[in-house]
Amino acid sequence: MVLIVLVFIFSFSWILYQVNPVDIIKYLGAQAGSTIGVSVSVSENPFNTLAQQLKEKEIKLQEKEKELLKKETALKKENISSQGKIILSLISGLLIILFILILINFYLDYKRRKELK
Repeated sequence: MVLIVLVFIFSFSWILYQVNPVDIIKYLGAQAGSTIGVSVSVSENPFNTLAQQLKEKEIKLQEKEKELLKKETALKKENISSQGKIILSLISGLLIILFILILINFYLDYKRRKELK
């Protein structure tokens, strides 16, 4: 029965439209292929989820790296301020020592001139 219908369709299309039966089969195959969808999936296992796990770990590492950079900048600021305080105290200490040495020098010069007179 199906064979008779196909022969009738092919002969009818040849007579009316002068279309080759092979072209009709190609057309029907293309239409069937475009309407029928095929999807294939694999159940999840440790091997096919490895890429997703790596992406998650990479994101976590990037977040940790950002946190570490913030901490490093905070520590550098603290370190610079503490170094500045240390340098300031050293300079002020040296200035005080120089001032005391100058005062001692003036006193000893005064005392020596007094003895020479």
